[in-house]
Amino acid sequence: MGAGVIARRVCASTDASNSDLYYAGVTQPLSPAPQLDVQAARRNVRNGGGDTTMLVARLSYFLSKRTSLYSAIGCMNNAGNAVIALDAGGSVGTGKCQSGVMAGIRHMF
Repeated sequence: MGAGVIARRVCASTDASNSDLYYAGVTQPLSPAPQLDVQAARRNVRNGGGDTTMLVARLSYFLSKRTSLYSAIGCMNNAGNAVIALDAGGSVGTGKCQSGVMAGIRHMF
């Protein structure tokens, strides 16, 4: 299990934001091949109403030492004026929630 807290200060051209980031994650082998990862993160904005909560679960199935199949499901819950998308480069409306699924294969060279 991993967990932590980060105090952040972000200075943008129009506004400065102070926030705390809390996160925790757990990895659990289910048998010799599958593995379950669950992660949660919470961003609390101290001087505004833009809090965000993210939950993600991923199941990996190892075909070999270097190759695995994976699938994941995630949810990003924005409150107030938060606009954080679940995927990098994505977009979401102000204060809206976003969910997503993905699947793939990973091979390490």
